[in-house]
Amino acid sequence: MSRVVILVLRLLFWVGVPVLLLILPKTYFDTGTSLCPSMLFLGEECPGCGMTRACMHLIHFGFDDAFDYNALSFIVFPIFAFMWAKWFLTDVKLLLAERKKEPEF
Repeated sequence: MSRVVILVLRLLFWVGVPVLLLILPKTYFDTGTSLCPSMLFLGEECPGCGMTRACMHLIHFGFDDAFDYNALSFIVFPIFAFMWAKWFLTDVKLLLAERKKEPEF
């Protein structure tokens, strides 16, 4: 696969995941058993327990529910969103640089 195709696929990933999370209902991850090793083996919540559910509620502006699931999500989610945007913009710049390198016919 060429580098341009890989970059385009990565850009689709960077855009597609947030769009998918916006489309899913905010309660999508609220049910089911915990996959946290701390909960599975020790029966105790770790500092990260509830982070996925909390971030999903933050995406949908459910601040009260997000705080109930994990208060640290108000720190973690903005940092992760910033990093996600940075990775996206890095790939956009790489794609533009690759497109300039390609010979035009």
